[in-house]
Amino acid sequence: MVQRKSLYNRLGIIDCCIKGKNVLEFGPGNGANALYTLSMLPQQYVLVDANPKGIKNCKENLSKFYPKGNWMLVDSLIEEYESGNKFDVVICECLLPQQTNPSEIARHCSSFLDSGGIFVATCHDMVSTVSETLRSLPGWLLAKNNVTFDDKVKSLSNFYHGHLSHLKGMTRSYDDWVIDNVLHKEFWQDSKLFSIEQAIDALKDDFIVYATCPTFLQDWSWYKSVKNVKNHFNESMKESYWENVHNLIDWRISCAPKFVSENRDLYELCSQIRYSVRDAAEEDSAIGILIERCQKLSDTLPEEYSLTKTALESYIGGLKFYKENGKINFKLLEEFGAWWGRGLQYVSFIKN
Repeated sequence: MVQRKSLYNRLGIIDCCIKGKNVLEFGPGNGANALYTLSMLPQQYVLVDANPKGIKNCKENLSKFYPKGNWMLVDSLIEEYESGNKFDVVICECLLPQQTNPSEIARHCSSFLDSGGIFVATCHDMVSTVSETLRSLPGWLLAKNNVTFDDKVKSLSNFYHGHLSHLKGMTRSYDDWVIDNVLHKEFWQDSKLFSIEQAIDALKDDFIVYATCPTFLQDWSWYKSVKNVKNHFNESMKESYWENVHNLIDWRISCAPKFVSENRDLYELCSQIRYSVRDAAEEDSAIGILIERCQKLSDTLPEEYSLTKTALESYIGGLKFYKENGKINFKLLEEFGAWWGRGLQYVSFIKN
């Protein structure tokens, strides 16, 4: 509850935004996060999901803690959901990234919002996910010769135990994590990412960006000098995003803003690494290019990122060992295991 309250406060969602209001959430999963939203006493809470397992678990959780709560589960695909009602808050958490067309889905979900309402979405990009993209490859190479799916899950859960132990707030089981993030290779190979800039551009006609978590916006303009509120805040947030995107690469490190041109180069390099990971998963011969790009990333990062550089050296050593011996060396990847990016970013918008 404390974690959820902290997140909502940073996104500008205080009690009066929910109490007595109508709330719509797409993809609530097992409903654990929805329990906090229900504790804020919405007038109506509609949850939309099409995953049978998710619907079952969500219903069980909500029924246990709020048996007489004014919530309703709707079994529907996101793009097929229809409602004549408008809502005060619409939540799309851990949903838009990975969609075939995240911008289109974002516009569809946000269309159910009433004027002045708040839309909440999560984003991720090439920089924030580069450690997870890299992390998936050794596991994929390790498990590719296992015969059954259960054997793959078991071996990968053991392999990533040390990595995942660094995520103190993790709520998913290790088995679920390796299934979602390694064995479902679309996550790190082909799926669409959805950056904060893309989210702002997707919603710019009707929405003003409100807040983010983590927070990075710096706006020293005098409020009386603002001529176009929507354009001012949307463009200011995009500029701050690009000045600070390097801070998404490693959760252990934060630095001062950098030139946009530098961070665009960093973004492009992380994009190239993602493509190289995809190629290396298919052909061992592509591992050499991935090593070169990882070394370039290490050389590009400033000295403040010594922990990230050490992690990249560890990863490069592990890839070189695999290239020479055809085996994954757990020991060589230990330093890499501690590196995680600020994978997801939360963004809230106000509808004009």
